[in-house]
Amino acid sequence: MHKFYQTVDKENEEPVEGKVTGTIPPWIRGSLYRNGPGMYEVGDTKFNHLFDPMAMFQRFHVSDGKAYYQCRYLRSDTYKRNMAAKRIVVTEVGTVAFPDPCKNIFRRFLSFFQPNDGFSDNTLVSFYPMKDELYASTESDTIHKVDPETLDSLGKVRISKYVAVNMATAHPHWDIDGTLHNIGYSFAKGPKVCLIKFPPKDRPEDDFPHGEVVASLSPSSKFSINYFHSFAMTENYYIFVAQPVYINLLKVLVGYFRGVPPNAAIEWWPDIKATFRVIRKSTGEEVCPNMTYEADPFMVFHHCNAYEDNDHIVIDLCAHKSNEVFEYFNLKNLQGDQSLENWRKIDNPEPRRYILPLNIEKKMPLRSNLVKLTNTEASATLVNQSAIECKYEKLASIGLEFPQIHYQKYNTKKYKYLYGVGWHKDGKHFNTLAKIDVKNKTYIEWAEDNAYPSEPVFVPDPDGAEEDDGILMSAVNDTDFESGKQAFLLILNAKTMHELARVHFNIPRFPKDFHGLFRNA
Repeated sequence: MHKFYQTVDKENEEPVEGKVTGTIPPWIRGSLYRNGPGMYEVGDTKFNHLFDPMAMFQRFHVSDGKAYYQCRYLRSDTYKRNMAAKRIVVTEVGTVAFPDPCKNIFRRFLSFFQPNDGFSDNTLVSFYPMKDELYASTESDTIHKVDPETLDSLGKVRISKYVAVNMATAHPHWDIDGTLHNIGYSFAKGPKVCLIKFPPKDRPEDDFPHGEVVASLSPSSKFSINYFHSFAMTENYYIFVAQPVYINLLKVLVGYFRGVPPNAAIEWWPDIKATFRVIRKSTGEEVCPNMTYEADPFMVFHHCNAYEDNDHIVIDLCAHKSNEVFEYFNLKNLQGDQSLENWRKIDNPEPRRYILPLNIEKKMPLRSNLVKLTNTEASATLVNQSAIECKYEKLASIGLEFPQIHYQKYNTKKYKYLYGVGWHKDGKHFNTLAKIDVKNKTYIEWAEDNAYPSEPVFVPDPDGAEEDDGILMSAVNDTDFESGKQAFLLILNAKTMHELARVHFNIPRFPKDFHGLFRNA
């Protein structure tokens, strides 16, 4: 297996002080939390998919120009059951559990409808805040409340007990007041896509707040439902991209009894257009329900930002031209020396801008461009009285994933700067950190030979006046760690992308994680 994708044997339960090269700005006081896979096998059984291994949490605490590191495995019920059995006994996205000899076919059938028994609570994708609390999440019904200092689980929350959905994404949006917005699935009365929100949690000792379903959207098929990993939000609207990637519900059910993993039920329908569904947050009503905003097929994992501009919705996202990236989530394609070459075969995920006009006159001439904003190549053409064809504008001539912005001030607002991991299909590597000026369509990068950074997290300077006054933090692995090179925490000036500091912790490598966030002390 490629050296990045192997089990981390050692936990660091107590903070380890790192050696700082350069200068950490004194105003940085807080912790960067990272979440992702850490344990790739249990006993003689191995996980098959990148979303399956046991979750490992990381914390980089920075204060007074110093930095400390700790990491721990999440002691989920899934972790405990696997460790006790010394094998994988809970099915994950791409890994079928080793059959339990104590269960006959009837008991296995019943367990399908009992999530506590048959489903994983391994929350290995992301973190998000709720007021002063920290939660670990994945694409499921379960989140874990996490102690921000020890990284212990303080207990898990079943989302379905607090709002009428069966699962929600790992990428909610949150307002300054603590309101949480998310998107999920409900299967109670037929499959539906649901936009949900939770009110602010007033006190830590209170129970998890009860949420509400703002809108329920029926899929185009009774037996399949669109796959999604995130969604877009403006000040007044939710935007759900119904991409031509579907979860075949019959395959999920049949596969459960035949020992086929859930990810085998994900299908790419390249002849189906991608569509944008716009929901008014105040009422849950769909905007232009008799008009379809459609685009050539693409798939999206991560949205960058969205905002309203003169009766238009501007949506920025990282688009994949097909579903081929799913193939490289299978760990067999991440094995050996060819794994990086396999990733380079994937087309660059493009940072794109789509624009949706809101006020559509019924008597507009066909083939007219309804986008009235200037300085954009994005268009929305009226092709008939029920469809608008949306063409995108590339935000820069670079591939980009794991997008980040100055979230605190610019989420749902017009913005200028976008950060992420640069992706170069034809270059020497895709190991860069990129900053895109979405207004001028230019970019600058940080890069170092053999260094592979994590998603960059923007931390604003509390005394800064401009959007990019702040720093980027990224956990960086080096492919040469076996010859003595160490992983390090990288701190960049977000304005110039120049290195301010790096911190080594006498650790050969960090777990190859997914997402994280920074919380001020």
